[in-house]
Amino acid sequence: MSDNTEPKLIYGQGAEACPEGNFCLYRANNFNAGQTPGRGDKILAIPTGAHVNDFSVYGFDHSGDGVSAVVNNTVEDNALFSAADQQGHSLPVERGVSIARLSDIPMAGSPNGSWNDQAQSALAARFVGNLRVDQELRGHWAEGPGHLYSYRLTMHAEDTRVMKWAVGFGGLPEGSSLSKTFIDTFWGEILRDGTDGAVLLGSPHGGGHSVDPGTALLIDIQVVYPDQSPAYERLTGLNAQQLG
Repeated sequence: MSDNTEPKLIYGQGAEACPEGNFCLYRANNFNAGQTPGRGDKILAIPTGAHVNDFSVYGFDHSGDGVSAVVNNTVEDNALFSAADQQGHSLPVERGVSIARLSDIPMAGSPNGSWNDQAQSALAARFVGNLRVDQELRGHWAEGPGHLYSYRLTMHAEDTRVMKWAVGFGGLPEGSSLSKTFIDTFWGEILRDGTDGAVLLGSPHGGGHSVDPGTALLIDIQVVYPDQSPAYERLTGLNAQQLG
């Protein structure tokens, strides 16, 4: 491989520090803002089509030196993984997307409840595993003092049935929450309702609503935001986890 296709450790602050055509992992929240230059502001830049099997080789591990923010400055949909060698849970990061705080993205079973410091490997190319989730904006309208956005989440199983699962997203502004209508009618578990900036839904405690190959599972979800913004048209950090 040439130097242009090898992942490399660089230093910098801000989303703009990520070179074009790279999937960049930042050591600290808010893209290393306020970190010590050349030491605390490290970035792992992964070129399109490359992968990293273990971030600890570059000094990123499951500690305060883990991955806390990410910038996808490529034209590909990329992914982070919670275990080495592209194993464990996966967090898709769509082309052109930046996530300033992985601590805002929920993960069931994570020691800190989020993706912060949990990613351990990456694939700088689209990843399709057994369980994945797609999103579609269905519409939005005024709802009381706020604004309601309706999304359809479509969960797919590629090879094997998934009996126990979780699906979540985060980065919601203060004052957001799941709509009362959704809370009152959802058939699964609501583990986080958006009031803390994150939503985490789980499969029903008593079973049912599995995700089967060839049969998509649909969740029509509604989020009430304090205002209206184009930023709300896509959910941030949407990911599905296979738990059993």
